[in-house]
Amino acid sequence: MKVTKQFIKRLKQCDKKAFSELYNEYAGLIKAIAFRYIRDWDNAEDILQETFVTIYRKIHQYAGKGSFEGWIKRIAVNNCLRFINEKQKRYFDDIDSFQIAENKDIEQVDIDDAKSLVSNTDFSQKEILDVVSELPDGFRIVFSMYVLEEYKHKEIAELLEISESTSKTQLLRARKLIQKKLFAIALKKHSITENIFFKEVIGKRGDNNE
Repeated sequence: MKVTKQFIKRLKQCDKKAFSELYNEYAGLIKAIAFRYIRDWDNAEDILQETFVTIYRKIHQYAGKGSFEGWIKRIAVNNCLRFINEKQKRYFDDIDSFQIAENKDIEQVDIDDAKSLVSNTDFSQKEILDVVSELPDGFRIVFSMYVLEEYKHKEIAELLEISESTSKTQLLRARKLIQKKLFAIALKKHSITENIFFKEVIGKRGDNNE
């Protein structure tokens, strides 16, 4: 669906058919965004309805700058964040409450070896989104805001009422955990067990040291 100036004009005139078309086009996207943040389909449905109510109320504020889809997504994300701040504040009470279990085997391998395997593996969009959805709540929210919605750390800090350093730490840990999860998927895709991978890497290093 191409959102034209004429379509925006219809929305601003409260054209019910235009809003119905808008809902049919973007309901799925908005609900998916809400679920990524909230991790509950019932609450995601509430966010979806609230987002369209907000669009209806604020459509006159859209000045045509930037993409209309981006404007809608920001409204959806802001509604998610309002929900989080009101009901799930403890996501960010303590950045040390989210610990990543270290894999001692991976520590033996140069990070470049793991990155090389991951970068040479084709992942589906579903696989990547599934990995993101499995992140601990704080990681997932900050990662989604920074990487997918392109918020700055300052904006994230203000919206979530946390420090910028907390936002940066959550993102760093999210990326580390994503890397490890993608590495595990890559091993399976290439039909390689961790033991074989580590033996090959260690063996290669042993040969290089001779």
